[in-house]
Amino acid sequence: MSEAVPVARAEAPPLLWWLILAVTLVVAGLAARSPGGAVWPLGALAVLLAAVFWLAPRRLSYSLEEYALVVTRLTGRTVLPYTEITARRSAGRLGVRLFGTGMPGYLTGLFSFGPDTVSRVQAAASRARGGVIVERGGTAFFLTPADPEAFLHSLAARGVRVGR
Repeated sequence: MSEAVPVARAEAPPLLWWLILAVTLVVAGLAARSPGGAVWPLGALAVLLAAVFWLAPRRLSYSLEEYALVVTRLTGRTVLPYTEITARRSAGRLGVRLFGTGMPGYLTGLFSFGPDTVSRVQAAASRARGGVIVERGGTAFFLTPADPEAFLHSLAARGVRVGR
């Protein structure tokens, strides 16, 4: 009884996507032009960069399992049992990244947050705003489902206390 929740589309200016592509191509170009021994490390770096930028946003997912909301990221999973969480819509926005990853379509880790009743969140989001706050034991998680209202409705149907 697992239900996948679509993640909101990435919200990033086209210039940023081009900049990421340019950096990856520059590193690949340096690898191709470098003398003998430097080809391997620079080539590996270019491939790694391309893989991370391509793979990371695709690994971000939310799943409504039988007893818990499961948040999956490139580096692992967080299981949030329905009986231990509350959820609400937020007009807040991610601020400064304190720890984690911040690239287009993939924002994970600890971020400052506001304006909201919480000042820091654990993000697992595809964009910086327009999401849902899920709280468990004093930790606030910022998630960005494609349809926040439907997501909150699904959580409420599973017994989660949903606020407005």
